[in-house]
Amino acid sequence: MASSSRKWVCTGAFLGFLSVVAGAAGTHWLETFLDEKYADTFQTAVRFHMAHSVALVAAALVVERYKSGIIHSASLWLLLAGVIIFCGSLYALAFTHIWVFGVTAPVGGICLGLGWLALAFGSMRSKVKAE
Repeated sequence: MASSSRKWVCTGAFLGFLSVVAGAAGTHWLETFLDEKYADTFQTAVRFHMAHSVALVAAALVVERYKSGIIHSASLWLLLAGVIIFCGSLYALAFTHIWVFGVTAPVGGICLGLGWLALAFGSMRSKVKAE
């Protein structure tokens, strides 16, 4: 596996680890700190965090398998930015109740969606690497 792909897989795996920790903490320890109104917001952040951590690992493996161009690279960066911005803003909103974090979440959601589209478009245009 190429060094860059290895870094992306490790990044996605670490984000996955953090999502498990966040989910467990939210279920077992943080419920006393979370306002009931924002508990669903926190759980939404955890679900998207977990799903897109796996997506980042899968995308890195796709990029490793195919002759990748800038579109594939963009998909990785967009997925990473989406997890950080979308999930991070929802986590922050759940704990601080500051409305600005709710306003920034759609930017992260757009990054996630564009990441998926870039992965699809890049995959349609690429060829399998010769072994």
